[in-house]
Amino acid sequence: MSIQISYRFVQKREKNKQGLYPIYLRAFLKGKKIETATPVTIPLRDWSLRNQRVKTQNKNHERYNMILEAIDKKSIKLLVNNFINEEFPLTLTQFKERLLSLNHNSDEKSFTDYILGYLEENKAKFKSETWFGYKSQITKILKFKSEIYFSDINEKFINDYKQYMLYTLGNNENTASKSLRVLRTFINISIRFGYIKTNPFQYTSIKKVDGKRDFLSIEELNKLTEYYLKDDFSEPIQKEILSYFLFACYTGLRYSDLKSFSEDSIINDSIHLRMHKTGYLVNIPLSKKAKSFIPEKPFSENYIFKVYCNKVTNRVLKKIGTTLELNKKLTCHVARHTFATVSISLGIPIEVVSKLLGHTNIRTTQVYAKIVDNVKIKEMGKWDKI
Repeated sequence: MSIQISYRFVQKREKNKQGLYPIYLRAFLKGKKIETATPVTIPLRDWSLRNQRVKTQNKNHERYNMILEAIDKKSIKLLVNNFINEEFPLTLTQFKERLLSLNHNSDEKSFTDYILGYLEENKAKFKSETWFGYKSQITKILKFKSEIYFSDINEKFINDYKQYMLYTLGNNENTASKSLRVLRTFINISIRFGYIKTNPFQYTSIKKVDGKRDFLSIEELNKLTEYYLKDDFSEPIQKEILSYFLFACYTGLRYSDLKSFSEDSIINDSIHLRMHKTGYLVNIPLSKKAKSFIPEKPFSENYIFKVYCNKVTNRVLKKIGTTLELNKKLTCHVARHTFATVSISLGIPIEVVSKLLGHTNIRTTQVYAKIVDNVKIKEMGKWDKI
């Protein structure tokens, strides 16, 4: 690998409010350039283009030139370290970001504090649930170890954290893997800004296993539908929550899509909605049963359903499941699993089910087909008992 980036100091021709001209470090790569401001601002005549330094006629020339010298050395160190220790050459953006971060002693800087600061500074770039999910993961990491420095982040840390999640917290493999993927995202951010030099995930793979997907059988779905239509609820909240849960069972909408579901989402008896998670535009024809769960009066001008938070929704669904003696843990996502498995059981082609669910890869949908096949095998086993 060759060092491809070159750089030099330049004096900008636009003066600031004090009438002085700023000095920038300008880096070049393959005909492109990027500039980084320095603290040095001087009169136009006080810059030596040939020497790349402030002329001695400037009363602050010694201090300014010490600053430029330090930036020069940092730039050389950065490029040489990249050449010796890393597989790929730096991009211009990476060069600038790492140059700005070199003022920190990264080994003694808190990894978690840095990531929390990054999340706060870049909050607008994330979806709200992603941002809060990342914050929650930081809380989880800090329960494992209350103080984490960049120097702590290595392959052993990753393996110890995984063991902690599996055997102390009792997380299943997929939950632990999800947390490790988030940790890897945090580490990649740190690598990008020069706080971590080598990738500790280089020789660590993250497993993904097929988790248990709870869903309602056709009989259980009918039982829940009949319960809803009887309208014999002890609390109004039960009907409100069961209405959007069953609507999701008959349409496959995610919880996040139910929250944004409005009258404008219905066109010619079909749902036209851009899915919140994937940005995929779906067109889901509304069945008569699905329509029966839509409230006569929308919750507000913007939303059809009054969607409660996940915690409240799942608590109420659990209570309803207990009342009906359903041997299933009812959660928001059970509705989507139910739509997929029931659709396949009814003989709807898997390609159609995939489109209705908004899957970008049919292999995701094939998981449900496998579940349906397993159920058939299990049920056919009953013949051996007669």
